[in-house]
Amino acid sequence: MWVPALLLLIIPVLLPPASTTDPDQPCPSEMNKVKDLLEVNCTGQTLSAVPPDLPADTGILLLSINRLTSLSTAAFLPLPQLQDLDLSHNGLVALRTGPLLPSLKELILSHNALEALPILQGLPVLTRLAVAHNSLEMLHAGAFQNVSQLKDLDLRGNQLRTLPQEAFAGLRALEDLDLSDNLLEELPKELLQDLQKLVTLWLSGNRLRTLPNEFFPEGHLFMYVFLTENPWHYVLNWSVIVWGCHSYFAFYAPTASV
Repeated sequence: MWVPALLLLIIPVLLPPASTTDPDQPCPSEMNKVKDLLEVNCTGQTLSAVPPDLPADTGILLLSINRLTSLSTAAFLPLPQLQDLDLSHNGLVALRTGPLLPSLKELILSHNALEALPILQGLPVLTRLAVAHNSLEMLHAGAFQNVSQLKDLDLRGNQLRTLPQEAFAGLRALEDLDLSDNLLEELPKELLQDLQKLVTLWLSGNRLRTLPNEFFPEGHLFMYVFLTENPWHYVLNWSVIVWGCHSYFAFYAPTASV
């Protein structure tokens, strides 16, 4: 009969295509159409180590929501084309760097358990570093001197109380600095002096009562400066250029209640 024959022709069209994923490879991969890089997704695989035999041409590697509590960047040496690496949500307490990762541009370490910033070595072209929502309590002077190409640095949601004057020394390419939602109580006067290309600064959600006079470099053009949700208290005046307009900030001590 012709009907069953017709059904045999229709059914294969309706069925989903067979998966090309290797059953022995827990991390599916596909081309990222935006970045034109091979993206390997190992998210949420309860991994305690970086899987072996990842594709050598991996450009984006997603390793978030795993159990990578201690890790060395040497694990990524077989991936010379790796540009973006996401290690967020792993409970990471230690990251050892040093081996050269010549192509890595983006490193996401957010939502981990880092109490100290890893020594950043072997990352010559890194442009974005996110260490948000960890347990950082301090930064050393020159902490980022080996990653001088950084453009985006995200340190929000840590436990930073103060910063050394040279915390961001050498970051002349930095454009976006997020220090919001920390415990910062004071900042050094020359903290921003090296940040010649900084356009966005986040200081909201801290414990800042005042900023030093001339904290904002004279003549520096900002696009956005966020200062909200701080207990501003002392009388002071700041001048900062935002979007080409010269803006002045004045904060006054509240009248003490009797």
